[in-house]
Amino acid sequence: MNRLFKTAALVLSLLGSVAAGSAQQPKVSVEMDSTYVTFGCPMTFHLQAIVPEGQQIIFPQDVLKHGGIVAYGDSAQYLLELDTFKPLSVDTVQQESGYVTLREDVTVFAFDSATFYIPPFEFLSQSGDTLRTNSLALKVFVPFESVEVDPQKFVGIKDVEEPEFVFMDYIWYFLIPLFVLALLAAAWFGWQYYRKHKTNAPVVVHKAKPLPPHVIAMTALDNLAEKKLWQNGRDKEFHTELTDILRQYIEARFGVAAMEKTSDEILDELYELAESQKASLANLKQILSIADLVKFAKYHPYADENQLSFVNSRMFVEQTKKVEVEEPGKEKPEEESAEEEQNKSTMAE
Repeated sequence: MNRLFKTAALVLSLLGSVAAGSAQQPKVSVEMDSTYVTFGCPMTFHLQAIVPEGQQIIFPQDVLKHGGIVAYGDSAQYLLELDTFKPLSVDTVQQESGYVTLREDVTVFAFDSATFYIPPFEFLSQSGDTLRTNSLALKVFVPFESVEVDPQKFVGIKDVEEPEFVFMDYIWYFLIPLFVLALLAAAWFGWQYYRKHKTNAPVVVHKAKPLPPHVIAMTALDNLAEKKLWQNGRDKEFHTELTDILRQYIEARFGVAAMEKTSDEILDELYELAESQKASLANLKQILSIADLVKFAKYHPYADENQLSFVNSRMFVEQTKKVEVEEPGKEKPEEESAEEEQNKSTMAE
């Protein structure tokens, strides 16, 4: 009994090793694009090998040796010629589950019409075994091979006919020269016009003369009067804009940085006016005093005080404006004449 068990175990181990060896054996195959091909057209054979990882396999070399695939038909041997413009190369198609799928495409041409038998392709494994694919059959046919041609129906070659003249086919041959001539004529007339009207005189750009400070101040006072701020109870805004107009006028007229100074500092800077224009300085003092009370002491002036500040502002600008001496015979600008008329009408009011 013991000997029987040992013999069975030995047989089972041998069968397992054989099965394991066969499981690790590479698998090879070959496929064609089609079993039919036209005479002289390309046909591709797809050689494939599934190899365990780490093993090597050699693809068929007889294709390179013979310059194509050897086939048999009608008791004769034929050669499906290799496409030399597509070099042979083995590519890895897939790699998974411990196996690697290798593939090689062989493109050939058939220049004989027959039914060919293609024997199996032989691969060489790493262990030295020869692995064979399945055999194939290929039909190569010539198109129109069965078409009957009747020589009696042949027709001779016709004479060459002149095509009809179509003007639109040649219109560009007329339009392009005319277009070129028009461009040349336009360029010539343009050059003549330029030569006739060009001038070497320098271009003089007249800059607008800046308005005098008193004109700017008077315009700003007129705009302030149109807003009617103090009439609508907005005393602080009225006196703030009024003093800003006067401060800008003092800066432009006397060169005093009035926007950065207090009311007392401005009056000290304009002390020289006290000798020649005491009334002007008094008007300015009244304006600045009321404005300081409104802005800093929350003083609410009467309507007469607001009106007085506005009138004194116009008088201060009018009395302190810079008077330009006019040359004899020179007419007064229309702008200054209009301004004087406006000042006179304002004073009259």
